Amino acid sequence: MIELFNWLEHTFIADAIRSSRWMYPAFETGHYIGLSLLVGGIMLIDLRVLGFARTLPLRTMIGLLPFVWVGFIINLTTGSLLFIYGASQFGVNHAFWLKMAFMVLAGLNALAFDLAVRRSKFDWVAVDKPPTYVKTFATLSFALWLCVVTTGRWMAYL
Repeated sequence: MIELFNWLEHTFIADAIRSSRWMYPAFETGHYIGLSLLVGGIMLIDLRVLGFARTLPLRTMIGLLPFVWVGFIINLTTGSLLFIYGASQFGVNHAFWLKMAFMVLAGLNALAFDLAVRRSKFDWVAVDKPPTYVKTFATLSFALWLCVVTTGRWMAYL
């Protein structure tokens, strides 16, 4: 694996990032913007599904899902570029691999939630009565994305 990480760090992409004064900070900034859209949107949806902020229409909150997916795509792109830049450091970082595991679980849970919302044809959204399985997705989502953010922050220190 170390050979792969070293190879990634010496690709033209990594060299371009390393030789540019602004690329790495731009990707970091993009990663934080994506994180804000992704985790901010998903936390709002999760909390609303779980019964908080009942004055906010559930349909409006579910309408944030496209922004959540945009944030996910931004983070996947910028995170991949940041990884390529420092692959040999990230590749041996236990917090990074823990973050990746949480992210895969959170992403699969988000996909299942999104599919469940679409398959139900929003019936429960209109009457503001999320079924138990949707509340379970929301609870898992909240916990998993907190783990993603936490382990992502730990990467700088472990």
